[in-house]
Amino acid sequence: MAPMDIAACPGSGKTTLLVAKLAILAAKWQYRTRGICVLSHTNAARHEIETRLGYTSVGRRLLAYPHYVGTIHGFVNEYLALPWLRSQGYPVKMIDTDICLEKRWYALSSAIRAGLEKNYRDPRAVLTVQSPDFGLGEVRWGRGKLGTCTPTYKEMQAVCKVSISEGCLCYDEMFMWAMDLMENAPGVVQTIRDRFPLLFIDEAQDNSEDQSAILHLIFLGGGGAVVRQRFGDGNQAIFDFVGANEATTDRFPSNSIKRDLPNSHRFGQNIANLADPLGITPYGLIGQGPKQKPLTPNEPEGRHTIFLFDDNSACRVLDAYADLLVETFSDQELREGTFAAVGQVHRDKGDDHKPRHVGHYWPYYDPELSSREPKPQTFVQYVFVGLGKSHATGETYLAVEKIAEGILRLAGMVEGGAIRPHRRHSHRHVLRLLEECVGVRERYEDLIAKFAVERDVPTKETWNRH
Repeated sequence: MAPMDIAACPGSGKTTLLVAKLAILAAKWQYRTRGICVLSHTNAARHEIETRLGYTSVGRRLLAYPHYVGTIHGFVNEYLALPWLRSQGYPVKMIDTDICLEKRWYALSSAIRAGLEKNYRDPRAVLTVQSPDFGLGEVRWGRGKLGTCTPTYKEMQAVCKVSISEGCLCYDEMFMWAMDLMENAPGVVQTIRDRFPLLFIDEAQDNSEDQSAILHLIFLGGGGAVVRQRFGDGNQAIFDFVGANEATTDRFPSNSIKRDLPNSHRFGQNIANLADPLGITPYGLIGQGPKQKPLTPNEPEGRHTIFLFDDNSACRVLDAYADLLVETFSDQELREGTFAAVGQVHRDKGDDHKPRHVGHYWPYYDPELSSREPKPQTFVQYVFVGLGKSHATGETYLAVEKIAEGILRLAGMVEGGAIRPHRRHSHRHVLRLLEECVGVRERYEDLIAKFAVERDVPTKETWNRH
């Protein structure tokens, strides 16, 4: 029960260890108003923990008050940023960086937009508030920087202030408002520590500097620190690929409290010997998993394949991989087996380096729809996500809810964020909003029937025609 950093190699059972420990603690937990806080970097990691805990009645206790299982952003929003913003009269209606920056961008005059486009590759990103007085930080302009007293800076500032006053905020701004609360009401830190005396952080290697700094301030800084245990693998850090800065305030792992899990149950020793020297932090991997099975009786061990390709042939790699599978395995093995192609970088960074991301191998790949928790950016993407969920589960309501969620988000964009998706029953919410608009409601129901019930997959041609 002491502070500890678990440095775990791939396949070591890190998440299984964490969930088992949580289940044991839940069975022995005696506090009624104090809970265990479990934070993860991504929704995917949070979902895995919730799913595993949900298998037992003991584990399900951790999914309700007084405990918290969620993402870092979700925790900061719920316990710090949202209460503070609402106490100051800001009606938070939408936390969505893409929508907010788009609205702020087009609220600027055309002259200012033109100036920003000359200075920045992504000029909208400048419109993110950096301080409670709606300061935007240092804004590059030409060969120098834009003065905070200039009309241009003041107009940009005013646009951001109006956006926040209307309840439309960016994700990163929530951390700033949370920090503002702790500076103005320092007692809130002790209140949170009293509520959550035990903290677990999963996938700790992915925490950015902003995340690490605010978590350290909430749970560890000064006296009365909580018991914190972090789990992660430094060799699987993804911060470089999402544009974030590596943690410097509270690095993972801390050597003074580090415990290693070098035993992998995912692969044998041959792969361990090949992989370990390539890691940023070699673990001395011990491969305790299955060995590569020989494909023919004459082979002592399974063989490996390396594909060589150039920039122009990257799009044929997956086809070549599929051909290899067909040549190697029987029809029955292909039907019953699981075969995967794994890619690390999902989004186009805007450069010409190939192959840089999954889309270079598969041009039709849509990164917004591929994650466990998809984040559609267009209405048709909501339709595809809904159809995908329904196809996987056989449940039509999943498509209905996703399409309704897309309708509500689109309405929020048109109406300045006044209409926002509900976490549950989005379809019922749309029907209630359209009670007095009979014709529109009928068209909405026809759309639901076409896509969700009849499973009519939209194509580019039919979408443009209708």
